[in-house]
Amino acid sequence: MASHPTWRQLAGALLVSASALTACGAPTNTSNAGGSGVADVDRAPSAFHGTLLDNSVGRPDLTLLDTGGRQFSLADRPDDEVTVIFFGYTHCPDVCPTTMADLAVAGRQLPPEVREQVTVAFITEDPQRDTPQALRAWLDQFDSSFLGLLGGNEATQAALAELLLPETTRLPDQDGVIEHPPGGEGSHDHSDDVVEHSATVYAFGPGGATVIYTGGTTPDQYAEDLALLAQDS
Repeated sequence: MASHPTWRQLAGALLVSASALTACGAPTNTSNAGGSGVADVDRAPSAFHGTLLDNSVGRPDLTLLDTGGRQFSLADRPDDEVTVIFFGYTHCPDVCPTTMADLAVAGRQLPPEVREQVTVAFITEDPQRDTPQALRAWLDQFDSSFLGLLGGNEATQAALAELLLPETTRLPDQDGVIEHPPGGEGSHDHSDDVVEHSATVYAFGPGGATVIYTGGTTPDQYAEDLALLAQDS
C-alpha cells in the first residue's frame, strides 16, 4: 500500500509549487524570513532568509554533463559542500540572468574559505540552443566558477518531480530573433521559443539541510544563508 505524505511534505510541496512555472517573468517575493514550520533540522527555520525544508526534500539523484564534458553528480558531492542549483536557459530575458547575477554578487561577499565550499550550478533546460560553448560564455559573464550543466532530458524531468517542481515546457515567442549574448564567442540565436521553467533556487547544505528561494532574495541574504549553511560542515 502506498504511504501517505506527511504534513511536512505537503507543506513543502505547497511552498515550492507557489513559485510554479515562469516564462521568465518577474518572480514573486515569497521568501520566508520567519520560518514556515516545514523544517526540523539543526538550524532554526527563522535563521534563514530562504525557507528551510524538511529532510524529505533533499539532493536528487541527478547526474549530468557539464560544459567541459565531465559528469557532475548532484548526489555525490563533498561532505562540506553547499550546492546551489537553478533550472533555466540562457535566452531567458530576466529571471535567469538576474538570479545568476545575484548569486555571483553573493559569492563575492563570502570569505574565501567559505566561497571554496560553495558550488553554484546552472542547469539548462534548453540544450538544443544552449550548447556547451554558448552556456560557458553566458555563465562567464557572471562568475567563471559557476558550473553549466546540460539538462532538458528525462533525468532533469525526474529531478524536477523529486524536488516538487513543475515540469519545464516550451511556449511560442512573438518577439522575433535576437542574439544573446550580443556578438563575440557564444553568440547564438534566440529563435522563436521561450522556455517556461521553475524560478526556484535550491541550496543543499551539509547534514541534509535544504533551503529554497522562490523570489525576492537579495545578494546579501543569499550570502548570509550560504555562510550559515557552510557552518554545519
